[in-house]
Amino acid sequence: MMNTIVPLQKPKRQFLNLDSLVEFADQIYDLPISKISIYRAVKSKSLPSTKVNGRLLFRITDVERWIEGTSVKKGGV
Repeated sequence: MMNTIVPLQKPKRQFLNLDSLVEFADQIYDLPISKISIYRAVKSKSLPSTKVNGRLLFRITDVERWIEGTSVKKGGV
């Protein structure tokens, strides 16, 4: 019986840095978000983040929830 070796696959990107988050919001949601707005959301804890080697990182799922939650609140729904 021959063992089959499955090649490792690179995991799908799960985190964004600050610049990538700005680009992601603009390209995917057509939403221009400033870095200042992101810093404010992090400070108010409405946008979860983690700090690695002094850099803020954001989980894509958290960013999507934050953007969708922000647009719902502004829409008055």
